[in-house]
This record gives sequence, C-alpha cells and structure tokens, in this order.
Amino acid sequence: MHHFFCEKIRPADKVLRIDGPDARHMTTVLRLKPGDTIGLFDGRGMEYTAAIETVSSAGVQVRIISGQPSRTESPVAVTVAQAMLKDRKMDRIVRQLTELGVCAWLPFTSRRSVPRPNPQKLASRGERWERITREAVKQCRRGRVVEILPAASFDDMLHQGQDCDLRVIFWENETEPLSERAGLPQQGGTGRIFAAIGPEGGFSTTEIEAARSAGFVTAGLGPRILRADTAAVAAVSLLQFLYGDLGKKS
Repeated sequence: MHHFFCEKIRPADKVLRIDGPDARHMTTVLRLKPGDTIGLFDGRGMEYTAAIETVSSAGVQVRIISGQPSRTESPVAVTVAQAMLKDRKMDRIVRQLTELGVCAWLPFTSRRSVPRPNPQKLASRGERWERITREAVKQCRRGRVVEILPAASFDDMLHQGQDCDLRVIFWENETEPLSERAGLPQQGGTGRIFAAIGPEGGFSTTEIEAARSAGFVTAGLGPRILRADTAAVAAVSLLQFLYGDLGKKS
C-alpha cells in the first residue's frame, strides 16, 4: 500500500480531495485507480487508511476507512540541539535524525562553530530543513513532522528543555557512558529528552561547565573521536535504544 503525507486531513473527515503533486504522482506514476487503498498521515501523529473513489483533473477523491495513532512514533520525545556545522552536514543530520524519530531540532551557534549565517540565510536554511524533514517523514513513514525550531545562541540553548526529564550534553572528554550514570531515569522512566551535540572541534571546557551549571548531564559516546555529524546520529541512536523504541519489538 502506498503512503502519502496529507497535512489538511482531520479526524472528522469522511471524504477528502487530494490535489497537487501527490495527486499527479498517484495517477500518472503509480497509476492508482478507484477502489485502490492508500495510506495517509497528517504529520501530527495520526495515520489513516483510505479508498480512492474518483480520479479527475481536479484531483483524487478518497473516502476515509479508518484512522489510528501512528505506530512509528517513539515513546520518548527527543529534542536535539545541534551546533552549526560546515557545508551541507546540517542537511544530512536533519534527515537522519528525522528517520531516527526525533520530535524537534534546534540549530545553535557555539564557540567553535565555523558557520555563522546571517538571519536571512538562517531563514532560507530553515525552510530547506523543513522540506528535508517532510521528505524524510514520507520515506520512513513517520506519523509526525519534526519541528524545526528557530536558531539560537549557545546561552539561549542552555535555557531550552527545562521541562524535560533528562537534559544531556555529549562531550568527547566525558568517559562515563550515559547508561552508567547514577540518578538518571531508567528505561521507560522518561517521556522527554533534550540533547545537545557540538560542532567540529567539540564544545569548549567553558561551555561544558556552563551546561553543567544549567542542569545538563555530560555523556560520552565511546573511546573513539567521532565526526560531529556521526556523533549526532550515534547520540540519538543511543537515546532511542535506552529510552525509546530501538531494539524493541515493533
């Protein structure tokens, strides 16, 4: 069954018209016809099964058969704060972290961040990141679109996520793994996590001390030095394994 992102769908809808690129893809590429069944997801955590009723130049009309909460969303809501990286690494990270199930993504500038885009460039990049996460949501059949938060400074980032059960900053000089830290939530004991990942060159000692003072826990990612974009994927994979749905029966 083919799946499509449909932001305008509402739980009360019985009949819906799909137009634009998705309708053209259904009719000209996939050759779908009346009677065929498709899947729809709204980007807000719901997925639907629908049957095609009519196909015309105006679009594709479908009848909603059933709706249910998405089964592809993690039980833990992970927000990732990512320090600005060079080139298109940020594009790759937002795609990969969407696939890994994060719920929000916050770009920020730290002391060792090389790119320091102006507000106009940040706005353009934000739009591109939103397009990337929507494409990734379609590919991995998630039920919820990742929220791209406005870019922040390091100090502003430290004040984010104060309502989370765990705030962690990953640092290459921390030798104690997150799984062995005392006093942290146990598996299944956290619903919200805020995780900060550094730039090329990592966080400075001053930044780490500021994060600790703000209530962050420091954690390492093993004995090897990881590239910044690799560290982001490794960190979220670890969090999803410890607290989310990686390594569990689907």
